[in-house]
Amino acid sequence: MRHGILGLAVFGVILSGCATSAAPSKPSEPSTVMAPKPAEPAKPAMAPAPKPAVIDKTPIAADVSKIKFTAQNQDLFGWNDGDSRAFFYSNGLGEVTVKVPADGDYEIVVTASCDAALGQNAKFKLKVDGAEVGAETQLKSVDAKDYAFTTSLKAGERKIGTEFTNDMYKEGEYDLNFYLNGLKLVRVK
Repeated sequence: MRHGILGLAVFGVILSGCATSAAPSKPSEPSTVMAPKPAEPAKPAMAPAPKPAVIDKTPIAADVSKIKFTAQNQDLFGWNDGDSRAFFYSNGLGEVTVKVPADGDYEIVVTASCDAALGQNAKFKLKVDGAEVGAETQLKSVDAKDYAFTTSLKAGERKIGTEFTNDMYKEGEYDLNFYLNGLKLVRVK
């Protein structure tokens, strides 16, 4: 029994030592559990920007040999096969029909030359379906040069014309003439 009392006494000391050295316990605070943040709504994916339509910039050459003149005196207008150009020996309008493939902005390039007189070169106006495009233009040289005009055109057959505007003639002294060497369209927009 001795061992029983001694064991009990040791057990009591252990218990009393524990009771005196331990701080009284505080009631525990409820633990705060952080709830996950709600997910932000997904942003819609941006659709890729549409690629701009490809513009066909292939030049459209008019057949100037098929030019039609509106003037009364047809002897003063025509096509010269040897020089491959239309001639205007008097003021007047000559038109060619060009098939425009699509609506858009086009550069119309007129290739023209002239016979000068009294220090002046020929002047002309560009017309599309009878409406004037740009201002009256004076040729910079008697040699064939390009003169460009930009305008909006609708798809379909368009009548594009050049009108010679400053004819001068005095028999045996001077003769101002206009020549249409070529005409083409290039889509720019």
